Amino acid sequence: MNERAAIAVVPVSDHAAWDDLLAQAAVPHLPQSFAYGEGKRAEGWGIVRVAFQRDGRTLAIATVLVRRVLGVTVLARLNRGPVLLDADMTDDDLAAIYTAVRRRWQGPLLIAPALPHGPESTAILTRAGFRLRHDNGWRSGRLDLTGDEEAIWSGLGSTFRNRWRQAQKAGAELNIHDDEASYQWLIDRHVANMSDKKFAGPSPTLLGGIRAAAPQNVLVFQMVHNGQPVAGMSVVRFGDCAEYHIGWFGPDGRRVNAGNFLMWAVIKEMKRRGVRQFDIGGLRPGDGYTQFKQTMRPVEFRLAGEWMSFRAVFRGEE
Repeated sequence: MNERAAIAVVPVSDHAAWDDLLAQAAVPHLPQSFAYGEGKRAEGWGIVRVAFQRDGRTLAIATVLVRRVLGVTVLARLNRGPVLLDADMTDDDLAAIYTAVRRRWQGPLLIAPALPHGPESTAILTRAGFRLRHDNGWRSGRLDLTGDEEAIWSGLGSTFRNRWRQAQKAGAELNIHDDEASYQWLIDRHVANMSDKKFAGPSPTLLGGIRAAAPQNVLVFQMVHNGQPVAGMSVVRFGDCAEYHIGWFGPDGRRVNAGNFLMWAVIKEMKRRGVRQFDIGGLRPGDGYTQFKQTMRPVEFRLAGEWMSFRAVFRGEE
């Protein structure tokens, strides 16, 4: 690296300072929010939050999860980060940031970088000294909420809009909650759903830790039909972005298109609260729920897989 590429790694411990930095990011990600980090802390991870600076200017930020045994770091993980504060960085800048990550965390290090999937990102990460572990990067989609409500509605697929109308005709009603009891109601159904359908999702410990750290940023959207709650979704806000996180759809809710009803309610409420980007919460090719999400016509994206590094301390800098 040349002299200009040198990056300082500076700790950030203050909650408000972290939120301010994340709000500056062009493309923030939920796992890099302060609240998500606190949720992982509740699961037993150590949390290290840092800013990557050059000449006192912050270029990127990252929350790194650290697992320690008897005080010794045995693993560090970085998920959907570092988050860039400047969307127009050069490849040299990006390589310098990822090199700084690798130098700061010696020993086993796994990263799922917040870089788009493709040869350009592969070249940057390889240059920084990482090796590809697997190519299955995070896939999702985002909706731009900066336009007017009519334009956003028109941008959704006709299938989505027609099924929302069907839910309306069926007499669907909406509740929006921000209290702990309502969130626990949804968590309980999320846990039962994971057990019934044999899939792994966010743990109750993680979910509770997120809400405890930022209760004002966690909302529950509940659909009521014939006087009974039949479906629910939770959304987490971070910076000017929000992400769909967990959901539950009972059989009665599925019959009356609860997903369409609740997603449109989420979009409208997030826009009303000043959110500019809505992340639909992940896409899995071939999955039925993914096909439903795609009827919203989000701008889809795929990140650069998972990469790894191991730098033994005694080897020194490479």
